Amino acid sequence: MGQAKWPDTVAQHQVQDVTSFRFGAFHIHLSERWLFRDGDPVPLGGRAFDILAFLVQRAGQVVRHDELVANVWPGIRVSPGTLRVHLAAVRKALGCRPKRSRYIVNIPGRGYSFVAPVLPAFGTTRWSDDAQGHPTPRAAMGALLKPSAGPAIEWLRHHPAGLDPMGPDIAEHLLATLNTLAPPVYGTVATRRDLEDEPGEKRVNGTATINGSPFPFDARGTTQAEDPQLVRRKLAIAAAVTLLTCVAGLGSAPARAETAPQATAQVTYYRTATIDGVQLFYREAGPSEGPVVLLLHGFPTSSHMFRNLIPVLSGRYRVIAPDYPGFGQSAAPDHKQFTYTFARYASLMDGLLRHLGASRYAMYVMDYGAPVGYRLALLHPDRVTALIIQNGNAYTEGLGAFWDPIKAYWADGSHAHRRALEFLVAPETTKFQYTDGVADVARISPDNWVHDQALLDRAGNRDIQLDLFRDYGSNLPLYPQFQAFFRQYQPPTLIVWGKNDKIFPATGASPYLRDLPKAELHLLDTGHFALEDKLDVMAPMIRQFLDRSIAPR
Repeated sequence: MGQAKWPDTVAQHQVQDVTSFRFGAFHIHLSERWLFRDGDPVPLGGRAFDILAFLVQRAGQVVRHDELVANVWPGIRVSPGTLRVHLAAVRKALGCRPKRSRYIVNIPGRGYSFVAPVLPAFGTTRWSDDAQGHPTPRAAMGALLKPSAGPAIEWLRHHPAGLDPMGPDIAEHLLATLNTLAPPVYGTVATRRDLEDEPGEKRVNGTATINGSPFPFDARGTTQAEDPQLVRRKLAIAAAVTLLTCVAGLGSAPARAETAPQATAQVTYYRTATIDGVQLFYREAGPSEGPVVLLLHGFPTSSHMFRNLIPVLSGRYRVIAPDYPGFGQSAAPDHKQFTYTFARYASLMDGLLRHLGASRYAMYVMDYGAPVGYRLALLHPDRVTALIIQNGNAYTEGLGAFWDPIKAYWADGSHAHRRALEFLVAPETTKFQYTDGVADVARISPDNWVHDQALLDRAGNRDIQLDLFRDYGSNLPLYPQFQAFFRQYQPPTLIVWGKNDKIFPATGASPYLRDLPKAELHLLDTGHFALEDKLDVMAPMIRQFLDRSIAPR
């Protein structure tokens, strides 16, 4: 059999259900809206990302100017200059030199074309090529042994055409090996008719060693006259799949994610301060003279939600994560003697920051943290150095059906509508907020909802939360002011959103781009508390965003 080159474009594959692709050193994920280069996040504005995503999906084709505009700015009239500006941002992000583009070329009078080879991608696995454009044995072994390769194997079971980039000869042997070895882990792989033995071919057997124990592997071999390098490639790939299958079955694969953040030696301190007569608890870590990053939590949690992110950031930044009154370790005065409102929370956070000498700060806002942080921004707009927005709302599009019973309470403040909201502080709802929309619930520690529920169940806390449910309605009239702040001050902004969240759905994420067109938007396949599920993805994004935006030069 002849050796096949890597295909020119992804159009040669029937892989419409794949939303992750690779070209050169880049890896783009369309649904989660991120772009990586050699494992590192690449900053790209929302419209620029949409342009790149559309061109990648149409790789090898000429895309007309009007077609590109209609897909990136649907229903909006856009000048040619605006399109050129965003295309320039894409080219810059890809490292293209003027007049020497490796990726996007201008076809005079016709449009644009993405000319680089594009291939489906799985997880964060990356193939390397030899000089002839074929995957090398070492690259195949290394890629398939990574924990992230599991989805690739599962995809290959149902999409044998995805093996074509390796060449039909190697693909046959890899799929045959999957048929032999996969059932204990992945189930039976559908047999391809062209995998049947052909005249002149024989079966090749071998043994791989894992933790000192032998595991046999079985691959379709070749005649002795075939290229020895090709034989070694086939055996290497077959052995890699065997190792992957055995490791997955024995649970000996390393649990560390490929991009897992490394903790620093910084110590996290747990402190309290009395602000306006209220005792506030806060976590603090990092150099005292470092740029400040303020972490504002959501409901029903506390600064506890940031316990894993703080060590990632504190090597370079002064991280401050407070608990609001009625949450976490802060005081929880009786709701009849203390006014639980978002305006009061913002005022107390302002007082805490003054007490700590933090005159400028980046803000991570999530859930309740969004209106608290945005009210703080209205008080001191010049103090906000950057925004990290995670499932926190500032647009009416983001309040869906989940909010209907709460809106009813806003409308009349009746006792009946107040009582109807008590389910929101029940144990089932607390657990729901952590587990709904998460693909693998085993990644979420039960300590989260047990910890939160214990605090919700304190005497008098239910009334505190019901007061806050009603006062959340006071934030909506401020949405135009929040949006005006975005437009006027244009703080560097990273939006990282759990797209499966039913409380703050993804419909609330994209409107930010109307007022913050340079913001980065990443929709992650997870739920409300994205940090619990996607820390390994989010932490590098956040850290590198801060390094670009606020780190001292």
